[in-house]
Amino acid sequence: MKRLIHNILNLNQMIKTSLFLTVVTAGVLVGVTLLFSSLLDKTKTAPFIEGELISKQEDSLSFDNKTLPLEKSRKTIEQTLVRDDTLFDLFTKNDIDPKELPDLLKASRKIYNLNRLTPGNRLELEVNTEDNAIHRFRYEIDEDEILIIEKSDNGFLARKEKLEHDIRLDIKSGVISNSLFEAVVKEGLPPEMALNLGEIFAWDIDFNVDLRKGDRFRILFEKKYRTGDFLRNGIILCAEFINQKDQFWAILFKDKDGHVDYYDLQGNSLKKKFLKSPLRYRYISSGYSKRRLHPILKIYRPHLGIDYAAPIGTPVVTAGDGKVIFAGWKGGFGRVVKIRHNSTYTTLYGHLSRYGKRIKTNRYVKQGQVIGYVGSTGLSTGPHLDYRLIKNGSYINPLSYNPPSARPVNKRYIEDFEKLKKEMTLKLNVLDLGPELTADKGRGSILNRPYTGFSVIQ
Repeated sequence: MKRLIHNILNLNQMIKTSLFLTVVTAGVLVGVTLLFSSLLDKTKTAPFIEGELISKQEDSLSFDNKTLPLEKSRKTIEQTLVRDDTLFDLFTKNDIDPKELPDLLKASRKIYNLNRLTPGNRLELEVNTEDNAIHRFRYEIDEDEILIIEKSDNGFLARKEKLEHDIRLDIKSGVISNSLFEAVVKEGLPPEMALNLGEIFAWDIDFNVDLRKGDRFRILFEKKYRTGDFLRNGIILCAEFINQKDQFWAILFKDKDGHVDYYDLQGNSLKKKFLKSPLRYRYISSGYSKRRLHPILKIYRPHLGIDYAAPIGTPVVTAGDGKVIFAGWKGGFGRVVKIRHNSTYTTLYGHLSRYGKRIKTNRYVKQGQVIGYVGSTGLSTGPHLDYRLIKNGSYINPLSYNPPSARPVNKRYIEDFEKLKKEMTLKLNVLDLGPELTADKGRGSILNRPYTGFSVIQ
C-alpha cells in the first residue's frame, strides 16, 4: 500500500515537471513568434527604395540624416488670350484663388503692367494640383520678351527674359519704277523695310526728289523664326543702292566696344551731321538764290534757304543734334525754330504751324526728332517749310553742301570690319536672288554674338 502511494506521488511530480516544461516552451515559442511578427511589421511600414529608407513623415524624405521637402505635384494651364480677357476671369475659370492676384500684380508692376494684356499673346500658369496655388506664371509680352513670375519663400518674384530666335538671312533686290515703297513691296517685303532702307541712306539720298526710274537696290537682312515658324523680318545687315549711276553701300558693324553703325566700304559712317532733308515733302517750291522775286513783296532779294512744299501738319524734324536757341515768332518767318548744332553750324525752320512736343528755347534735341509741323505762318503764299543752313554765320545751300560724316570705324577694329565687309559683299554678289542663308544656325541677332560667317540653307 505504501509503495502504491509512493508511485502515485512520483507520477504527480513528473506531471508537474512536464507541464512546467511545456509552459516554458510555449512561452518561448510565443515570444519568438511575436518578435518575428514585430520585425515583419516594421519592414512593411518602412520599405527600402534604392537602398534608402523612407520615413513615416508624409511631407519629407529621410536622406543621410537630413530632412528634405517632397516636391508637390503640379499641372500647367496654357491660354491664348482673346479680346477682353482679364487675369481675374482666367483665375476663376481655372478654379485658382483670386486672392493671389493682388500679390502677382504687385510683383510685376515695376517690370510690366499686367493690366495691359494683348489679345493673341500666350499665357501659362503652373499650379499645384492639390490646392491650385500658383507656382509659376509666364506671359509672352511680345515676340522678343517674356514675363516670368515665380513663388518663393518671400512671395512672388518677377523678371523679364529675352526670347531666343532662330536667325536666317535672306537677300532681295529690286528696281525703282515709281517709288522705293512700291519697289520694296513688289519684292514681297513689308512697307517697313522701305522705311528702314530709306533711313539708312537718308544722309546721302533724298528719296523725295533724287530717285530715278531704273535705280536699283540689293539688301541682306535677318529673318526671325521660332520653333520653325516665321515671325518677322529683322535688321538690314548689308545694302547696296544705285542712284543715278552713283553707288552707295551700307555695312552694319558692331565693334567690341558695343558701338553699332552703318558704314560705307571705306569704313566711314553713313551718318552725317545733317539729314538730306528735314521732312517728307511733295516738291521744292523755291530753291537757294542770291536774287529772287518775293511772291508777296514783289521785290528782288536773296532767298538763302530751301522751300519744301508739303501739307499743313507734316512733321518737321531737326537735321542734326543740337540745342534750341530760339522757338517763337520771327517776322516774315512766322513761327520759327532755330537750332545750334555746334560752334560752326546752325539750322533754321520757318513758317511752322505749331511746335513739337516740349520744344522751347534751351532744350536739347536729337537728330530726327520732331521739332514742329509745316504751316503757312508769316509772309507765305501757301503751306511749306523754309529750311536754312548756316555755317560760321553765313547761309549756305543745303542741297549742294556735303556735310562731314560721323566717326569712322575705330582703327583697332578695322581688320574685323574688313573681314565682315568682304563676306557680306560676296554674298550679295554671288547669291543675289538665291537661297536663304543661316548664320551658322545661330540663335539671336549676329550683332549680339561673335561673327563666324554664313552658310547656305539647303
